[in-house]
Amino acid sequence: MSTGPQPSTAATRRTRPRDRKLSILRAAETAFAKNGYHRTSMADIARSLDITSTALYRHFKNKEDLLAQTLIGGLDTTLERLQRARRTDENGVAILDELVAMSLEFRGLPRLWQREVRNLSPDVRRGVLMRVLRLNVQLRHAVAMRRPDLAAEDVELLAWCVLSIAVSPSHHNVQLPTEQFATQLGAMIDAVVESDAVFGGDARRPYPRTSALTDNTDTTDDALERAIRPERLLVAAARLFNTRGYAAVGIEDIGAAAGIAGPSIYHHFESKADLLTEIVERSEQWIVLYTSRALMVGTTTEQSLSLILKSYTQFALEQPDMIGTAVTEVIHLPETHGARFRKAHRDGVVRWARLLQVARPELELDAARVQIQAMTTIVNDAVRNDRIRTRPDLVDAIGAIGERVMFATAAPEHLAGPNIAGQSALSP
Repeated sequence: MSTGPQPSTAATRRTRPRDRKLSILRAAETAFAKNGYHRTSMADIARSLDITSTALYRHFKNKEDLLAQTLIGGLDTTLERLQRARRTDENGVAILDELVAMSLEFRGLPRLWQREVRNLSPDVRRGVLMRVLRLNVQLRHAVAMRRPDLAAEDVELLAWCVLSIAVSPSHHNVQLPTEQFATQLGAMIDAVVESDAVFGGDARRPYPRTSALTDNTDTTDDALERAIRPERLLVAAARLFNTRGYAAVGIEDIGAAAGIAGPSIYHHFESKADLLTEIVERSEQWIVLYTSRALMVGTTTEQSLSLILKSYTQFALEQPDMIGTAVTEVIHLPETHGARFRKAHRDGVVRWARLLQVARPELELDAARVQIQAMTTIVNDAVRNDRIRTRPDLVDAIGAIGERVMFATAAPEHLAGPNIAGQSALSP
């Protein structure tokens, strides 16, 4: 019989990390951002941490509670750090620098509040959205400090654009060294805040918040009604997918919104996924069309870039439901269609980035992609933001802002740094 020292039970028992809850929140942020709320289970998150699902339920009631705490915790941390920066900020620079640092540290968080907040209960959802508005208030303060000459509504527009630039990395996976990434985002923000953007230059009426896939007017012509019914179904589906989310919408919902019985949809589309595929493919077709036209019409690289930006902004304003669906619901496409769309999207971004490289040969391809992604994020966010989308000058204002984003210049050593391979979040 051994008389040597025996290992104690306490020493060999697996101890629970003191930061277990924080590690769960970080893992949940990554999983929800990558795979979506409905395609992520508590078991998936537990496996990513090499723990049991039971360990998750010690900290969170259910998956919705985990999503809520992920969003609220991340936003509260961001607000706290911005408020801390504000206390010593004399010119608005510290707040914006802190915003960039937070956006890279919590890179998946913005995608969650834009895409997954509708999966929360109304009260919790309001709490998340109020925090986003408080975040904008902090940015308005920073912009106003640097641009006291601007009217309040223009300060708010620039504040939303600054937020879009900062959170744009949430919508792609291009990898750059952290210092280079932060410097490039900061340069784009500075270019927007400090430039004399054109405001009030176009008196066109505000765009209505409707999808313009087709005119949805009533008709008594039965033959015409049958012909346009698929278009009405696409309009209804795009609006519902954009506002409620694909997973929360049923065939009966789409039929009711289009004024027909739900099962009648199957005369035109094989499934709900078929409707989503058609909406996303149409958005890609429009983008290819206006990009090709801009390249043919533009007499210089800069003019072609400006035409593409203006066409994209007008298209997004006319079809916010199509754009919103393409931005947030692609994750629900059948795998074959999803892979094809992600490749088409990535090829489109790369094509645009290579065109920017012609005008700005100092940019590495990944740096040019970051610039393009920031600009398109501004457009995508603006057309879905009811606080600014009704501005009568929005096309001209976003055009002026977008051009400054594309041509914002950081120090040369930051733009031509090591080219770390990375792919868009929408790439295969």
